[in-house]
Amino acid sequence: MFTVGEELALLNLAFLVATYAFLGGAIKYIDQAYDEGMGSITLAKTLAVLSGLLMGASMILDGGFSTAFFMAMLISLVLTKKIDNWSFLTGTIVALATFIVGALIWGAELLPIPIVIFLIAGAIDEIADSFAHRRGLGQMAEYILHYRPFSDLGLVLLIIIMPFDWHYLAPYFAFTLCYLFMSGMEDGQMAESFKGIIRRASQLRP
Repeated sequence: MFTVGEELALLNLAFLVATYAFLGGAIKYIDQAYDEGMGSITLAKTLAVLSGLLMGASMILDGGFSTAFFMAMLISLVLTKKIDNWSFLTGTIVALATFIVGALIWGAELLPIPIVIFLIAGAIDEIADSFAHRRGLGQMAEYILHYRPFSDLGLVLLIIIMPFDWHYLAPYFAFTLCYLFMSGMEDGQMAESFKGIIRRASQLRP
């Protein structure tokens, strides 16, 4: 039997895994709808609003980890000018507005160190990915660098040095796997090479 505290912790984890999985798939769906003409723009706009609400809510409800993860993602998208369509702009505005309103009402946990670590890891991944494009490093090395593993290492580092639980691996990889899955969907089939999927899946990670 679980205690009340344990049940609440499991419910919170289930919410995070479902939310991150939805956001991973939704973000890639929106990207493909605009950039590749796959899917519905109308649905993409709806997903953008829902994604913004969920992202803002998860930052308020979960606190430090989700705030760091999604804030780093949004900062990275702004700096790299990847907010290039109406839906991404709307989702970003809704996410930030939801977070600000929630923070004013209930308070919020904003930890600068995790945000900085995610941003640094993302920058290293960007450099390594560009290096892999320019040099012939062998197939396995290219797969690894195109996957951009330093963000994953940054997460492990944060779990070690910050008061974050190992259970955050579950929502983090739920986001990544759903993004990967959506990246490979074309007319209901996995249509791209594994290398292409990994490379494209890296584009919106923090």
